[in-house]
Amino acid sequence: MYFLVALFLALLSGLLAFLLRKHKALHLEILAITYGAATLMWLIDCIASAVKGEGFLSFEIPLDIWISVWTFAGGLLFWGVITLVLYFKNKK
Repeated sequence: MYFLVALFLALLSGLLAFLLRKHKALHLEILAITYGAATLMWLIDCIASAVKGEGFLSFEIPLDIWISVWTFAGGLLFWGVITLVLYFKNKK
């Protein structure tokens, strides 16, 4: 489930980065790259699970919801910190 959430977030942030590309101060391309990297990480995890004989996708509800929430929050936090650093760097 967390792979699907990360994939959705990568597609959504990529679409937002494309549509709002005139607003360079938002640095939405960083958000798209962050969620794209998370999607790649979870894809590798899903492949490793399938190789071990487990299911490709996991739907363990309490655990997967928390992993999805932390993936979403971690990406936003990383993007926010990088955007603030770049904002103050360009302000000088």
